[in-house]
Amino acid sequence: MNGGDLFQRRPLMAPASATTSLRRTPSAELSFARRKKKRTLLLHGKDHAALIGVLTIAAILIPTVWLIRTTKGGTGTSSDSDVDNRFLNDWRPLDWKGSSGGLHNNDEKKSSSAQRLKKAKHRGALDLDTNRSIYRHKFGSAELGYNIYDCPATPPSSYPRAWHATDVLSNWNPNEVTTVPPSYREIHHAICIFDYQTQYDIALKYRDAEKPFIIRNDPAVTAASKKWRDPDYLMANLPEKKMYTERSSNNHFMFYNSRNRKKVRNWIQPPNDVVSMTYREWYERALERDGLALGEGDIVDRVNELRKWRMENMVGKADHADDDEVRDDTDKENEKRVKWYYWRLNAFLEDAEEDGPDKLVFDDLPFFDPRKQKESEFYLVDPAGQRGVNCRFGMRGVSAYNHMDMSRNMIAVLDGERRYIIAHPDQCSKMALYPINHPSGRHSSFDWSNQAEWDIHPEFRDAKVSEMVLQAGDVLYLPTAWFHAIVNL
Repeated sequence: MNGGDLFQRRPLMAPASATTSLRRTPSAELSFARRKKKRTLLLHGKDHAALIGVLTIAAILIPTVWLIRTTKGGTGTSSDSDVDNRFLNDWRPLDWKGSSGGLHNNDEKKSSSAQRLKKAKHRGALDLDTNRSIYRHKFGSAELGYNIYDCPATPPSSYPRAWHATDVLSNWNPNEVTTVPPSYREIHHAICIFDYQTQYDIALKYRDAEKPFIIRNDPAVTAASKKWRDPDYLMANLPEKKMYTERSSNNHFMFYNSRNRKKVRNWIQPPNDVVSMTYREWYERALERDGLALGEGDIVDRVNELRKWRMENMVGKADHADDDEVRDDTDKENEKRVKWYYWRLNAFLEDAEEDGPDKLVFDDLPFFDPRKQKESEFYLVDPAGQRGVNCRFGMRGVSAYNHMDMSRNMIAVLDGERRYIIAHPDQCSKMALYPINHPSGRHSSFDWSNQAEWDIHPEFRDAKVSEMVLQAGDVLYLPTAWFHAIVNL
């Protein structure tokens, strides 16, 4: 799993350049990812159904909280001596002169200036150390026109900055998902990053203005991440039942509504289909893919232990948990080991009163529970429209074709890392979308990772996008109808 989104419906006037595909009904996700032992969990849901969490376990796994470093005026690294200067500006502590960031935590309001600065410095140090070696922002405030860690209260007219999609994809092909230090990536990041405890009010203004942003350092999200990035916790608390799992012969996943297949002549189904699988087996297979990518013996040993236990205790014994019948994965072991999987856990509010996975989801993720107004008021723009959570767990390399949703998205990464490539709705005419009646309507009709296909759709060369890497504890707000392609790292 690499990430997750919460989608909520709202009225929308289609932009002039939009096609009729903008009228399609969306779904939503919540994601989280892990870099070293990379599995993705995605919590996904609709206004009327759920939200999504990704784990790479959203759905994505990462063992550590990673923060994104800002660059000032260009690329490059910063020395340790830069920390004292950068954390003050990036995290806007309360006594920073001129700060307009509102404080949401009343307890922290009473704490001393020294304590607040100490906490901010700690976050800044984590941010700097992590992204110096992995992800570096290609452009700083001089090129963007704003500091992503110190964004103005009113979104700039040019926000967010965007670049030609072909430049972004040429710089980092979506199929390249493993980055190990000392290697690093320079990314086209342009989205503001707010601190929940010191910039809550500014983030709220961006949300109400329907502008994308990232918010982090929410204690409730951090607590959920700490729990859900521990596979032993999930194996101990989730039932040994087979659940809805998407499967693909390659790492590319595209949504399709098979009921529309008769409306399109010679329709070819995407390589992904649906089978059933337990969480324990999904985790085993996701971990094995990490071992293959990283070449780490301890991961391989752990996979062998999990497989031995499953073969001795679970083969032919796990029941189906889904209400609708989903066929078993009848592939042989050697066939399963070369495929990609998204595991899903659907949790519904009406079932959350009794002990079980539904209650576990809402208890652990109070920020997505409409019954808990204090924790969820920032994330649930329309609490009455949220009835459930769809948790999806993906693995390293799994990617979702570019698409748009006709609802708001709150994407919470609980573990792991997830790359998002996003574009404004006014780029619709350049995205080479399938028609409205196509089984994969709302999706781009070609593989962005294949440069040979760019020339088939020349309009795509004029499309403008930006990108980001979400990490454990991050929540991305993606407004209605914004395009997004997703890669679990």
